[in-house]
Amino acid sequence: MRIGIITINSAYNYGCVLQAYALQEYLVKCGHKVDLLNYRPDVIDKVYTLYREKIKFKTPVLQNTYDKLRRMKQQHERRATYEKAEKFEKFIKKTLHTGMAFKSFDEIKENYDPRDYDLLITGSDQVWNSDITKGLKPAYFLDFDKVKTEPGFVRRISYAPSIGVDFLRDSEADFMKKYLENYDMISVREQSAAELLSGLTDKPIKVVSDPTFLLEREDYESLVERSGFTTPEAYNKKFKGPYILVHVIGKDRDVVRIAGALSRRLGLPVIQNRRDKTFDNELGSFASAGPEEFIGLVRGAKYVVTNSFHATVFALLYHRNFITVPHKKYPERMVNLLGSLGVEGHLQSKLGELVGIHEDEEFIAANKNDKDEMILEKIDSMSEDELFKPIDFDEVDARWAKLREDSQGYLQDALSKVKV
Repeated sequence: MRIGIITINSAYNYGCVLQAYALQEYLVKCGHKVDLLNYRPDVIDKVYTLYREKIKFKTPVLQNTYDKLRRMKQQHERRATYEKAEKFEKFIKKTLHTGMAFKSFDEIKENYDPRDYDLLITGSDQVWNSDITKGLKPAYFLDFDKVKTEPGFVRRISYAPSIGVDFLRDSEADFMKKYLENYDMISVREQSAAELLSGLTDKPIKVVSDPTFLLEREDYESLVERSGFTTPEAYNKKFKGPYILVHVIGKDRDVVRIAGALSRRLGLPVIQNRRDKTFDNELGSFASAGPEEFIGLVRGAKYVVTNSFHATVFALLYHRNFITVPHKKYPERMVNLLGSLGVEGHLQSKLGELVGIHEDEEFIAANKNDKDEMILEKIDSMSEDELFKPIDFDEVDARWAKLREDSQGYLQDALSKVKV
C-alpha cells in the first residue's frame, strides 16, 4: 500500500521531526511504502531562517558582498545554530521520506495526484493549531482538488493532529466543519480537541497518542547509534559523570529556576540546549545537537528538567526521572500525557511546588524579598527521592503499552478499510 502523509516536518524542533519519523517508521514496519509530502510553508520555515537581510543596496555587487560577509560573521558567532540546522536538514532529507520541497499547497497539487496513493494521512503535530500555522491551512486538511475523484476513492484519515487551544473562533469552526468532511476517519491527540470538534461533524472522533508512542524503545536505537554514544555510560564518560539534562523551549524562567535549584542541591552538573551559559554548574550546551543526539542525551541523563512535551516522552521511554513544567499557553497535552501514564506528580509549574509552597500573588507579596531563600532553604533539607519522586516504570510501561496498542489499533482499522 502506498501512503502519503502531510505534517509539519521541516521545523528545527526535535519533537516535530521525531513525530514525523515515528509515524513513517510504524507504517513502514507494517509493510507499506510511505511518502511525506514535503510541505514547507514560509510560516514554518521562516521561524528557523538563519540569515535575514538587514540592509538593502541598490547594486547587486554591493548586496552580494554585504550578504556574504554578514553570513560569514553569523556563521562564526552562531556556529552551534548553523551546525544544528545542517543536522536537521540532513535528517529531513535522508531519514524522513521527503522529496521535492513545496512552499504552497498549489505546488503540491501540481506535482501530486492523490490517486497515486491508497491512503492519505494528516498528522501529527500542531497542524490544526492556527496560532502555529498562522491561520488554518487547506493543505493540512488534505483538500486535494486537482483531480475530482469519486467519494472515498482515496481514503483520508487524520492521525493525532493537535489544535492546541480550548476554543475555536467562529471562522475557525466554520473552516473545520467544511474541511472535516474530507476525512473518512478522524483522530486527534487531546481529549479537549475531540470535544471541540465533536459538534462540527457527525463522524466519530478518536483520541490517540502522539506518533512517538507507536514505536518501542528498540525502534529508536538505530537513531541513537548515529549519535556515537550508544550507552548511558558513554555519555557519562564524555561528560565526566551523571548530569541533569535541561531542555527549555522559549524563555521559561521557571524551568531555569527549578533546574538550577536541583543542580545546586544534588551537586549534579547541567547540560542544556541554549548557546549561552545559564547555570552555575554547567558542563556544556547541546545547542548544536541533531535529533539523534537529542535522544542519546536524554538516554544518558540521570534526570531531565524540561517544558518540552517530547523531551518528557523520551525521558519516560528511557526510564529517566524528570520534572516537566507545563507550557504556559498550551498545557493540555502535557497534563493529558502525564495523567494517562500516572505520573502527574512530576508536573511542576513553579519552584515552590517542589516543596509544597504555592507561589501565588499573596505569597509573593508577603515574601517579596526572601521568597527564593525560603524555598531554597527548604529544598536543601529534602532528600533526592523527595525532590525527584520515584517512578514505578513497570506501571508506566504497562500504561504506555495500552496507549500504543489502542493507537496502533486505530491505524490498523483505517488500513484494513483501504481497497488496494
